[in-house]
Amino acid sequence: MAVNKPKRSIHLAQPQPQHAKTARAEGSKSVRPRLHPEPATRMPVKPHVYRAMAEMNGGFEQALQGLQELQKINYFSLDALISMHKVLSRMRSEANRQLMAVLIERETANADHFQRLCIKPEKSAPAVGERRA
Repeated sequence: MAVNKPKRSIHLAQPQPQHAKTARAEGSKSVRPRLHPEPATRMPVKPHVYRAMAEMNGGFEQALQGLQELQKINYFSLDALISMHKVLSRMRSEANRQLMAVLIERETANADHFQRLCIKPEKSAPAVGERRA
């Protein structure tokens, strides 16, 4: 016969975070880790970021085409559908503008960094048998 052993819950094995009030009372500053690094740090933009943006734009395009198809049906107000099309188009352009602003800043910082690396003379290792001064 099998005996059920009590299992230790996982949360007891994990470190417990300090609450903000406790941290402030102890005089230490509560620092939360940033989920997203600063936009201008040297960090290549991963391909999945551009793919996600393309998928987002594809979704907007499908929605806009759906609204155009609905305009062919006489059940709906043409003015309301045109208004929805304009709002959705504006949302798409605003989203793209804000996302691209962040990416442009990051890509510019990366380009500047690598440009400086190309200009900076490389320190070469001494050849075999040579001594450093």
